[in-house]
Amino acid sequence: MANYYRLYWTCPYYHGCSKRAVRCEGGEIRLPDDAAAQAYFREYCTDLNGWRRCTVARAISRHYEREEG
Repeated sequence: MANYYRLYWTCPYYHGCSKRAVRCEGGEIRLPDDAAAQAYFREYCTDLNGWRRCTVARAISRHYEREEG
């Protein structure tokens, strides 16, 4: 799995990343430049609890909760 930024990804829905983009179970998010990408990844994708604030991750989590319930 590609890890362009050599970060530890804590989001359980993470699939891979490339320059200025992250792929997850919800699709691909592309950012306009490296600074924006790193800020986004660090706030949501790699922060221990930050992924829970990501709207894509929350939508996927709700989907699984509905399937189980």
